[in-house]
Amino acid sequence: MRFTQRLIPAAAITLFLTMACVSPAHANKFFSGRYKVNCPNSPEGCLCAKSPESTEGVALLLHAQPVQGVSGQDAHRNGSSWVELKADKGTCFYPTQKLRSIYWETDICPDPAAEARVPLRSLNEMLAKGSADGEQVALGSLYPTFYNIADEEFHSGAKTEELYEAVSGKLIARVSKSFREDLDMEGTGTLLDGRVLNVANYSGGIWDYKILPQGAYGIGILEHNLHPYRSVAVDFVHLCQQAGLDFCELSELEIKKRLVGALLYMPKLRGISLPNGKTHDGFMCAQDVGGAIERDRVDIFVGPLGGGNPYLNDCRQRNPFIAGGVQCIVPTDWRSYQSDGFDAEGIPKFKRTKEFEYRTFASQKALEAYLVKGAFCKP
Repeated sequence: MRFTQRLIPAAAITLFLTMACVSPAHANKFFSGRYKVNCPNSPEGCLCAKSPESTEGVALLLHAQPVQGVSGQDAHRNGSSWVELKADKGTCFYPTQKLRSIYWETDICPDPAAEARVPLRSLNEMLAKGSADGEQVALGSLYPTFYNIADEEFHSGAKTEELYEAVSGKLIARVSKSFREDLDMEGTGTLLDGRVLNVANYSGGIWDYKILPQGAYGIGILEHNLHPYRSVAVDFVHLCQQAGLDFCELSELEIKKRLVGALLYMPKLRGISLPNGKTHDGFMCAQDVGGAIERDRVDIFVGPLGGGNPYLNDCRQRNPFIAGGVQCIVPTDWRSYQSDGFDAEGIPKFKRTKEFEYRTFASQKALEAYLVKGAFCKP
């Protein structure tokens, strides 16, 4: 999936990356022996065989599924025609040409001590109006993903990209291409020197950036500050319609103005343990949007922690909500694709044709959600 331009910068989905490819630029990057399956338009999956010569299947692999090689080596580099993969029922073999190697920028993991310092603001601190005890209006099911703060520490490489400040136009820093891509996708990022940047204005195909005050975690819609474990990005028109409010025929911007900061309640989040020793109460603040957050999608902000990206090493995927049983939707929750040309390396690209297939293939991941009437969080 390619990300659509965001009208307001902060939220995006970290899960659905453009297709990876092997090139000399990856030569010095950490490699885990992982691959992404290339199997479009096969809703039931593609056969992973018992042996390279066999037609007997061991497993069915889905398009964009991340898989682990048995040897931990890059089959593309050593010229292998088949890759032996780990499967639930032993191992199986899959054609190398139908796999894309997954490369990591670094094998560094987040610091557990730093994770423990990520705050959970109390509801008393968050609320500007109303009460958490107010009447709850059912919104139906929302399907979760996570977004976080990009970290330059995880992105090595030549510093070829220049980041400019929104107001002054001054050069902020030079960074690697991969960090800039991550920063632009997540909306907020931390430089090696500790400064926190937020995307500001999009013009001519590029962003400029705002330097945030020390201690800030990001800025969402209409200058609402983002707070880890509290802020979520939503489709405000969908939220309005589901709640049956009387102003849903107004413009999208007007609906956002009336609903930004709305207090939501998600029962499944209640009781989840956080690294800072606190327990979540299930209340979230609708303070952000994203180009790919449409209808019954919700993007949960987890600050500097992992966003559940299946293409990263395990330590960078994790966050307390996932550990607490929340399942985020991932690329394999879509099954129908169509050709979308080729990338710069000549690798075929595909785009989804049925945007809401996750409702069918991942219905168990839905989060029950409610709007708390009259309750709003502070900007």
